[in-house]
Amino acid sequence: MNRQYWIAVGGGVTFAIIYLLTLTEVHTFDALSYIFDVTRKPWQEIFHPHHLAYGPVGAIATWLAGGGDAAHAMQRVNAVAGGAGVALCGAIAARRWHRSDLTLLSMLAIGGSYAFWYYAVEVEVYTLATFFLVGVIWMIDNPAPRTVRWALGLGAMISGALLFHQTNVLLAIPLIVIAGIEIAHNRPYWRPWILAGVVAGGIVLGAYLWVMVGVSGFRTSDQVSAWTLQYATTGWWGGRGTLADLGTGISNTVTSLNGGFFLIIAIGVSLLALRTRRIGMWGMWLSVWLLVYGSFFFWWEPDNIEFWIGVTPVAVLLLITPLANTRPWRAHSLIALTSSIIVASSNYGAITLRGDARTDLQRTIASAVAAASQPADLLLIPDGLQELYLPYYHDHTYFLSVNALMTTHHHWDEACTALNTQIAQTQQAGAAVVVAADFLTPSLVMQKRFSITPDAVTACLAPILPALTPLVLPANIPSQQRLAPPGEQLSQGAWQTITQAPLGWTLYNATPVAGAEWTVQVAMDPALVSPILDIPMPRQLIITMESVATADQQAQLFATSQANQFGEAQSIRWQLQPGKQRYILALADIPALPTRLVQLRLDPVAMGNGGTITIYGIEIVP
Repeated sequence: MNRQYWIAVGGGVTFAIIYLLTLTEVHTFDALSYIFDVTRKPWQEIFHPHHLAYGPVGAIATWLAGGGDAAHAMQRVNAVAGGAGVALCGAIAARRWHRSDLTLLSMLAIGGSYAFWYYAVEVEVYTLATFFLVGVIWMIDNPAPRTVRWALGLGAMISGALLFHQTNVLLAIPLIVIAGIEIAHNRPYWRPWILAGVVAGGIVLGAYLWVMVGVSGFRTSDQVSAWTLQYATTGWWGGRGTLADLGTGISNTVTSLNGGFFLIIAIGVSLLALRTRRIGMWGMWLSVWLLVYGSFFFWWEPDNIEFWIGVTPVAVLLLITPLANTRPWRAHSLIALTSSIIVASSNYGAITLRGDARTDLQRTIASAVAAASQPADLLLIPDGLQELYLPYYHDHTYFLSVNALMTTHHHWDEACTALNTQIAQTQQAGAAVVVAADFLTPSLVMQKRFSITPDAVTACLAPILPALTPLVLPANIPSQQRLAPPGEQLSQGAWQTITQAPLGWTLYNATPVAGAEWTVQVAMDPALVSPILDIPMPRQLIITMESVATADQQAQLFATSQANQFGEAQSIRWQLQPGKQRYILALADIPALPTRLVQLRLDPVAMGNGGTITIYGIEIVP
């Protein structure tokens, strides 16, 4: 036994070292979210209701690491927890079967599986939660008497699993099953089991109450339910999984390539070693555990491998159990060991490749788009990693995705209005809008979730689509188009013929009139203020316009070098002529003409009386 325990310890240390040497540099959406929580939120906001303990652990790890690289600090915690989980699984096998081959097999099968390995080298909650789940198995499989000390240990393990992930409330069902069996065989056992439940419930309830009441200041049941059930009410999870998704998720949990094949080998070897139809208490409660978690995750999101990490140790120990009927180091265990070594070797290559930032297309896209834009530009991006890559790696926080729009507004009509408002505000500030092709064609998941179509998105952006031009990017980057800043549009002749109201203009005492041209109905003292232009001051401008039934026939143009600072000394007046006219305005005649044109203001008439002014075009004289 001592030798086998040392094998377990050595295996755990070995896997911890492997994990530390293969820390990923390519992060998932959730991982970057956790990093943002720890690094950019006040400590009162790092308590996530579905994994309450992970934020504080990440913050402490980052603080102990000197407050610098939060990602690597949190990854190292996961790597150590992963190695500890592997060691504890090995110790369970050693204590139960007293066999070195099965001890090694349990550690290889768990520690070398793709899902367990990948999330042990990532910033993620499931590795720590799984360590506590394995701790629950260790405590329950303990042949020692059920004492107060045992109950305290089991309660601590259960509370750890729950605090690191809320879904582990499912653990109650297999625990009730095993407790019921044990109590039926030995009635005094009910006291330690009750004590364990009280300890776990007290720790978890106390932690949640402290965060909800003491930290967050919740005072109503609505506040509590909105916080604790925020995932369950998004409409994102549950009820969409298929058997194909289930197969994909389980297969990829084993290995990213041919995982199903190796799983079939493992099941086959286990069945061949089965000597009796009697499952036994151990096998029965592990089977209940697997069934309960498996049923929930099949409904929740079956193809997401991170959810299967928590049941991987359960499945491995259950599959190894029949091998205890065979002789050590014979065909059954050797086949299983060989298969596990092949799986682990394959996963090493897959994980190191996936974790290499140089092969990360999403980061390449984010870098290319960030380099081709300015911080004030609005980026309309596909849903997914771009939403976090841009702020995390490039400090670019001004972007929108369909997911972000719909999460905020819920109905596409509202989201479309908000989107066009953002575009107009961006142009008003003198910045560009970059539109990813994938923004116009949301993923099938997003279409299904929000009941929207690419046609609806395209129709929403119809006002700017004719003005979009391709953004020059490297060949391997998906297509992006750009609505140029207003100053660039004016300089390049885009306003020479105005077929609709240029974005970013602000109307004062004037109301747009529906029509093909830019027509406004004018009241007293109307003004049309341009967006920020910030271009070299032209010597002459041409404005093509027409006034109909206006009380005054004198117009005025202001050209200023400071935003929203318009003075008579930097203006030109002229008389309007009947009909559609082309007016050439000599800006060079302005006495204090600045070197840069930041903004224009056009007063089409001094005294409007409900008549209309139509602007047909504005252009710089070459």
